[in-house]
Amino acid sequence: VDELAALKLGTPESPLLRLPLELREKIYAYLLDTQHARSPRPVKYHPWVQDGMLRLRATSPPFQICTAILRTNKQIYLESINTFRSSNLFVRLSLYNDDIYWAQSILEDLEIGFVCSNPDLVTKLKGHALDVKIIQEKSRILRCQIVFPAQALPRFLSFLQEMCDILPKWGKEHAIHLRLRHKYRAGPAATERLLLEPWRSLHGISNVVVSTEVITADYASSLQTSMMSRFNPERWLQSLVKMKEAGNEDFSKGLYNAAMDHYVKVIVLLESVFKSSHGKTMVSMSPRFNQAINKLRYQCELNQAFCRLTGQKAPWEPVFTRYSRWDETLLAANNAVDLAEDNETHMVWSACAPWIPANDKSGYTAAERSKARYRRASIMMEVGEYGFACADLEAALRDAPGDMTVISAFKNAKEKYDPKVRPGAGFQKVGIRGYDYD
Repeated sequence: VDELAALKLGTPESPLLRLPLELREKIYAYLLDTQHARSPRPVKYHPWVQDGMLRLRATSPPFQICTAILRTNKQIYLESINTFRSSNLFVRLSLYNDDIYWAQSILEDLEIGFVCSNPDLVTKLKGHALDVKIIQEKSRILRCQIVFPAQALPRFLSFLQEMCDILPKWGKEHAIHLRLRHKYRAGPAATERLLLEPWRSLHGISNVVVSTEVITADYASSLQTSMMSRFNPERWLQSLVKMKEAGNEDFSKGLYNAAMDHYVKVIVLLESVFKSSHGKTMVSMSPRFNQAINKLRYQCELNQAFCRLTGQKAPWEPVFTRYSRWDETLLAANNAVDLAEDNETHMVWSACAPWIPANDKSGYTAAERSKARYRRASIMMEVGEYGFACADLEAALRDAPGDMTVISAFKNAKEKYDPKVRPGAGFQKVGIRGYDYD
């Protein structure tokens, strides 16, 4: 009891405040990051109508984060609110329709956790990152507003595409308005990738309006055109290849951060479409098409690994991921190696299961396999894992026995390898999470 009282008073005797700030921030992330907050069972909502608005109260917490920590004291609030805002992006969805039960039917089928019980607070909300309006047949009557974390956006978009596919008139009868309104720490480029790019997986909407308050008019026009057109897999793939080529152009100029922006964007779009209702269509395409998808991802993963290895860090990563730069660098290299050497690429495409494009390792050249191994070995050497680097370089030499760059790196790794150093010590030093080397 005394410790709890000290915590509330914010005195030095508080067990929490006696911890180093780095540890406190990890505690705040565990309590406040919606990425970690998964409901143990589907959330049910009790609906009722009041003042012409649909209200829904969750029978259990829709996402189990502990916001009580924000009310502990001023110091803890100032520390934890930064974690809350930098770790989470929220979407506010507004539904307009003359028939209030239309809004209820949509929300009952949505299968995502959301907050809705106090419409006044939701309407006055200022901390969310994206405003979404779905308007049926030019209705001006607001029936319901909900707030949900951006992690649920792919599921929400998949639901909308299913509606368009099952009910052909749905896309014609509805308009969608998007307004990016809060940059947080990420900046406009980051929020485009995180909150707007996934909307390109949605097609067949007759009326789309994208606000230019934060983003450029050209970008808004491009997104509107994409959402209002019918989905064409071949044309979609060509647009991603052009995006990758734009990254290659920046890469050749040494503009690695700009190049990485393109590569990561391509990967986000690839996964967004395979996670959507288009995934089934994509995997049913020809083996040539699916192999082209995998080769495109291989190239983007390989190149973004190099960009990250130079010390670059995408500006949106404090929001986009909770991993360190080295985690992301190694993950990109691992994906490139898996794509070049294995027909089973479930780990690469795990976010898209069950719709995973078929990969054929025979479609990669010896030079491509060697390059992926060399790139990963370069990362291993940077973090001091010379034993793992030697293993990768030895494999790279089997595919490219005369490559002097690989030969030189192999010689350097062997000279620095110390069998007395425990494998994994380098990973631990730079903060890489548990790594199962294969």
